[in-house]
Amino acid sequence: MRRTREPDCCWLLSVFNITGIPIVLAALAMLFIPALGKRGFKCSTGISKSICLPDNYSKFELPYTEQTNHIGISIDIDEVLRINDGTYSITFSTYFNVEWNERRLNVMPDFGSSLRQNNSTDPVMVPMNLEFIKDLWVPNIFIYNLKTYKVIDVLSKLAGLWIDTDKNVLYSQATHITFICPMRFDKFPLDTQTCHLAIASYGWTAADVVYVWKQPDPVQFVSNLFLPGGFALAQYSDSRCDVKTATGIYSCLSVDMQFKRQLSYYVVTIYIPTFMIVCVSWMSFWLDHKSAPARVSLTI
Repeated sequence: MRRTREPDCCWLLSVFNITGIPIVLAALAMLFIPALGKRGFKCSTGISKSICLPDNYSKFELPYTEQTNHIGISIDIDEVLRINDGTYSITFSTYFNVEWNERRLNVMPDFGSSLRQNNSTDPVMVPMNLEFIKDLWVPNIFIYNLKTYKVIDVLSKLAGLWIDTDKNVLYSQATHITFICPMRFDKFPLDTQTCHLAIASYGWTAADVVYVWKQPDPVQFVSNLFLPGGFALAQYSDSRCDVKTATGIYSCLSVDMQFKRQLSYYVVTIYIPTFMIVCVSWMSFWLDHKSAPARVSLTI
């Protein structure tokens, strides 16, 4: 006799009859725990915090609405991973740092007290839970000619969040940035390529958000920098590149880099080997045309 399958509703009722109340409690817990998690950084959660967000805080609103918000940018370039002549692109391994002031934070007097030395009143940077960034307003950054922006992962995302006692927020990510760099090869292999990594505001005009280089060293390259493809970093600088469009003026910062191709690289890898091959091939003309074994040996 064929056994018919019970409807899902009957199966649920049978399970409920066996387990009873625990299932109801588990379901309620699953509903309420995410809601509590979203309010975990709010000041009204009832948990004692040295820093928290007001109940009316909105991460979609600017920290300052009556004046310009200044966003500090700094870039530490650790390695140039690739300079691709074929796709006109460059890939950097960088630490991308963004800093701004979030005046809406509620900071208690004991915030960062354990990090102060000799009862100093100077601002101290306090490491924060990285989940805190999900509830904060963050600048909407746009990178011109960007191909890929990849945050490095090991066991977790390599990023950090710090807040000091003056409510300055520092957010840093370890990234691989690949961007387009137009190149010209009319002087190859004596060419010099100039590339611009432009960082701009997307959505907020310069009246609301202004990007500034974080002094004293906003752009840093490692001292023992190695460039692939026979290039050398001739010089670099930081500048502004504000953009005017139909919707307004947008703040923009630029890292200007000049890469010079090293002639010695091509002399050693191309010119000398090619010259030697040509010389060896011409040796066959100096041999007696009747000496077949010598010609065969030279060819081999």
